[in-house]
Amino acid sequence: MSLTEIARFADLTEAQIAASRLRAEGVSVLLQNEYWGTSDFIMSIAMGGFRLWTPASEAEEARLLIAELRGAAAPPLDPEDDAPAAPPDAPAAQVARTGVALFLAMTFGGVAGFLVAGPRRARGGHHAVLAGVAMALATLCGVVGLLLVGAWLSVGLR
Repeated sequence: MSLTEIARFADLTEAQIAASRLRAEGVSVLLQNEYWGTSDFIMSIAMGGFRLWTPASEAEEARLLIAELRGAAAPPLDPEDDAPAAPPDAPAAQVARTGVALFLAMTFGGVAGFLVAGPRRARGGHHAVLAGVAMALATLCGVVGLLLVGAWLSVGLR
């Protein structure tokens, strides 16, 4: 029995999902370089990624299933995702979100800024209050930062 390569993947998870789909459909499949990828990512790239092999007699069916899998749309993760898109945020709300993210990043570290800047946003009519508070905090952080840099430079020049 000869094997035929039907697909290559750069991502191990994607290759494992494709192999699982083929196995679920009754197609015999071999995932090459699977263990190299889990232990040494650079080596898996050097070896050409992750390859799926099937018997030559099942290759055409497997290629069709892989093409179907690659072309499928992702299911919605949240019932709210099916809802019509909300109108884009006003510029003040965008500035507010950026200001709050900067304040959190400066106060608690870089990762904390992503709590506000992520894809999920607050909905409702309180954007103006949030925008005002965020702009005030961002301005305060900027002024304090400038004062600290000025004090540091003045001490360093003496």
